[in-house]
Amino acid sequence: MTSRKATSVATGAIIYSVGMLLSRILGLMKESYLQQTFGNTDITGAYKLAFMVPDMFYYLLAGGAMSAAFIPVFTSYLAKGEDEKAHEVGSTISTLLLIVMSICVAICLIFAPNLLHLIPASHKFTPEAFHLTVTLSRIMCVMLIFTAQSAHFTGILNSYKHFLVPVIVWNVYALAVLIGITVFSKLAILGGSSEHPAIYGVAYSIVLGAFLQAAIQFPVTLRHGFKFRFMIDLAHEGVRRIFKLFVPMTVSLSLSQVNILMIPMVMGAAFGLVAVNDISNANKIVMLPFSLFAAAIGTAAFPTMAQQAALGEHAAFRRTLNTAMKVVIMLSVPCAIGMIVLADPICMVLYGGRRFGLEGVQASAFVLELFSLGVIGLGVAQVVNRAFYSLHDTITPTIVNVFMVGGNFFFSWYIARHSHFQYGSVAVATTVTSTLGTLALIELLRRRMRGINGRALVGMTAKTLLASVLMGVAIYFVAAWLAPTVAGVRMLPVFRWHAPALPFSVAEHSAAHLNLPRMLFVLQVGMSMLAGVAVFFGALWAMRVEELQYVTDRFLGRLRRRRRTQTAEPFPARREEVMQDDNPAG
Repeated sequence: MTSRKATSVATGAIIYSVGMLLSRILGLMKESYLQQTFGNTDITGAYKLAFMVPDMFYYLLAGGAMSAAFIPVFTSYLAKGEDEKAHEVGSTISTLLLIVMSICVAICLIFAPNLLHLIPASHKFTPEAFHLTVTLSRIMCVMLIFTAQSAHFTGILNSYKHFLVPVIVWNVYALAVLIGITVFSKLAILGGSSEHPAIYGVAYSIVLGAFLQAAIQFPVTLRHGFKFRFMIDLAHEGVRRIFKLFVPMTVSLSLSQVNILMIPMVMGAAFGLVAVNDISNANKIVMLPFSLFAAAIGTAAFPTMAQQAALGEHAAFRRTLNTAMKVVIMLSVPCAIGMIVLADPICMVLYGGRRFGLEGVQASAFVLELFSLGVIGLGVAQVVNRAFYSLHDTITPTIVNVFMVGGNFFFSWYIARHSHFQYGSVAVATTVTSTLGTLALIELLRRRMRGINGRALVGMTAKTLLASVLMGVAIYFVAAWLAPTVAGVRMLPVFRWHAPALPFSVAEHSAAHLNLPRMLFVLQVGMSMLAGVAVFFGALWAMRVEELQYVTDRFLGRLRRRRRTQTAEPFPARREEVMQDDNPAG
């Protein structure tokens, strides 16, 4: 039985990883087509800002916190053979989500202008741009009903150890939006044409994609034995347990989302909707290595740290924490350096061409350079936050996150007014506050644990920084050697300290079409990254960095089989622990 369970979990982990990678690729394709179709304009910025309103409702009320609270309770009933209680809990949560999200949709439909007026710079929008943002927000808010149910059905299917369909629907959503950009936006019924596509088609495709996510998963949950019925039983012991877990996790996760996603968009709106689009472009690139590496490692380390803390195995806890932080640093630092050096070519590959011209590429690349170093602090925080959760302390990281969010608002405003960074100030502020917040958490944890083997951590960081600098030099020279020429300008890697000008005239920018030698930029980025990776890992090997063995095992698939014990390191068993989702803070 144990062998079958391990095989099932391993299979689920493979499905999850492949699905995540494919979803990220489709997401980048979606963004690329969006930028090339509508350009770096007020139209694209209005779409990004309008999407933020329902997105924040989702993260606050039905995102990762609800799934993290629901899965362990639902699974515990299934494990005990109390299927009827599990169905009652699942049905109550589903019904509550339907009611709450319907109320949120009503709020968005009625008060969308008022919600957008909460953005400090909304008065600077043109009447046309403000009206467009309001209309798009009202269209897309309907997705809340379906995305909440979809997330709930995903939790149910994961509890039944079914992972394929939830992974499929991630990609179905991205495909629906791709169809919206390439087809719906050109339909006359939605106000578009082949020459002048309409953003409304993309907004409706968002709703369609969300509906498909829920519609595909619901019958699968029924086939697995889930018996749904409309009911609300707030006195149910399982429902009370879910709400007890849900509240602290919501506070922590919502603060994280606000700091990373919402504040840059809100503060960037002061420089116009075009700036919102460029900030969003850079943010999506930065979040790619964060979600694939840092979040995964933090999630992997958490169950073992929680177990070691519960057993009072403080030495083992320190080793697990230290190792996880080292691996995150070893992966985050070179990613940050690589994104800084290759900012222009990366943005050219992902966004450049057709209606997204050189100005948009340069503006997005500028923000990307300033965002990049922040991925280190954000990544390490994933591990440190979970270390506090393992010690049953949700207050300390929440307090630090509150100060971090407040600091981000203040620094964004101050840097924008007293520096030449302009719209890039939000990226500088996010990088500074996330780094300072992480350092504060590390120091608080060090005092609480009476040491976290900081010398080894500093030594590892120094070696990683040296190897990353050597990697950056190699990337720069290869990228410069392979630099293509666009519009008579050779596209060398550029480091900017002043914000490039933004095209504030929609008509002026939409008329410019960029003929892009895309494959030459793909070659430039690909060859530069290969050279950089070779230099980086060669330098780590020469410096005999122990954590290199774990990374090569993880990405080359040669993970050694080890007997699991209560004090085992988290990484050999991490996939099993991730897929079981047996802890609400995971």
